[in-house]
Amino acid sequence: MQKLTINKSRKYRTIFYGCLIFLTSCIVIVYFNNSKIKYLGFLLILASIFFEFRDSKLSINAIVLPESDDNSLKLIIDNELSDFWLVRKYIVINGWIYLYITQQGSNKKLKLWLHRSNFNNQNSIRDLARYLLFAQNN
Repeated sequence: MQKLTINKSRKYRTIFYGCLIFLTSCIVIVYFNNSKIKYLGFLLILASIFFEFRDSKLSINAIVLPESDDNSLKLIIDNELSDFWLVRKYIVINGWIYLYITQQGSNKKLKLWLHRSNFNNQNSIRDLARYLLFAQNN
């Protein structure tokens, strides 16, 4: 088993999303200033902000690649080992990997875009891509 350690997600995505929502709300208020639609737009923007910041997403610490006889991944989520993750879809593009994985039994689903910079070891993305491209096709 090979353990691929993942860096924590950066907070700049949340800050960037918050700034985009704020900019959108300003545009909606200016454009629909004399209409009642501005209240609907304002409520939708508030709901979007609420659900984005309320959502406590799982923190994936590592991906454990299986042995040759096993076909399911293991993830370390919030410092706890979680077994039986099956790869449903994957896309490998240069330095990026998209994973859509589901856990057997609980039907938890995760969609991940992983970049080379997400891993502690820069070559870990190659190991994951090699596993996806060669071991998943068997």
